[in-house]
Amino acid sequence: MQKYIYLIIFLYCLSGCNSPQVTFNKRIISNSEYKEQFFVSEKKAKVRSDVFYYWLKSQKIQFTKSGYSGNLLHGKYTKHYQSNQLAEKGGFNNGIKKGIWNSWYKNGQLATTENWKNGKLSGKNIFYDSIGNIVSIGAYKNDKRSGRWLYPQNGDTIYYKRGEKYMKKEKDTTRNSFFSRFFKKKDSISSTTKKTKKTNFFQKLFTKKSSQKKNKKTYENQKPENQQKTTKKPNFFQRLFAKKNKNT
Repeated sequence: MQKYIYLIIFLYCLSGCNSPQVTFNKRIISNSEYKEQFFVSEKKAKVRSDVFYYWLKSQKIQFTKSGYSGNLLHGKYTKHYQSNQLAEKGGFNNGIKKGIWNSWYKNGQLATTENWKNGKLSGKNIFYDSIGNIVSIGAYKNDKRSGRWLYPQNGDTIYYKRGEKYMKKEKDTTRNSFFSRFFKKKDSISSTTKKTKKTNFFQKLFTKKSSQKKNKKTYENQKPENQQKTTKKPNFFQRLFAKKNKNT
């Protein structure tokens, strides 16, 4: 039984030793202007035709689109001026740029802030001048400018669609929207309906009586005075006493 256990352990160790291991080697290269520090990978990557790959060969960083011929950059990347002032900082994933990349002028002022996704500019990007003023600010989508870009120094605003400039139509504030026109029309119809609504029985009755009284008063006022003063007939007792007086 123990023999089988030892055999299994031996085969496991043997398979582990023979399995390929990916190593990341730290490299530092320098020239008359910059010093660069980064890591390279021995891992092979599946090539895409729409992005740039950064790779190391003959102690120089190369970059080509849709291919490479050396060890791919992978992980953190920093570049310094010979004065040790930071010049550029970002990250790679199997040879393509990823995440936030920043660059600086020699005086230490931030120059650019870029966002990378899968080897393409994607997201908010800001560009500064050497004294810290914003030159332009906007967004990229798949390596192309998209949406509104502001240029504060010139006071300009430019709109982009798939990298091309276009004129954005201004909203007509003088024209009411569909819903405002709809409810306004509905309100006018309801107000008109209320005005033309028929009066009920009691309203007609009292209106008729008031009009009859008004007409009667008007007719009486228009009568001549001799017609208005009518002589009353004598009653029974007045006629009786008047007859007796006449006989006496």
